[in-house]
Amino acid sequence: MSLLKPADTLILTVISAISILLTAPSLSVYAKSATENKTSTSSLPSINQVHGTLIVTNKVINEGGGSKKPSDFTINIHANDPMPSSFPGNSSGTRVQLHMGMYSITETKQPGYNLTLSGDCSGGMMSVETKNCTITNFYSKP
Repeated sequence: MSLLKPADTLILTVISAISILLTAPSLSVYAKSATENKTSTSSLPSINQVHGTLIVTNKVINEGGGSKKPSDFTINIHANDPMPSSFPGNSSGTRVQLHMGMYSITETKQPGYNLTLSGDCSGGMMSVETKNCTITNFYSKP
């Protein structure tokens, strides 16, 4: 006696996304037709192709005499193989690809400037997620 109705219902094996990403660089999901006894394969992307995106925006406040612009600050990404890992600041934002895991951001200090980081400038990245990090550099008279 079969519990599958209608007869062409597919039997699928579901594996959680986290298990897939943590245990296999490449994995296939199999679907088997209940009546035709055929197997088809659909490949998932390898772990090296799955990434989240961090958009890093750099703002500079020059009140009180500062003259720096965002590109005067070098931003460094500390994570699992970020692309790019280091770049000049940009007020329009720079897209960084991050693999799943923890990340943080640092910036090369410029004399006379202090910085603040928004909440998403460090933390954990899940696959195919997008986060925004804003770095604000404030000029302070020495």
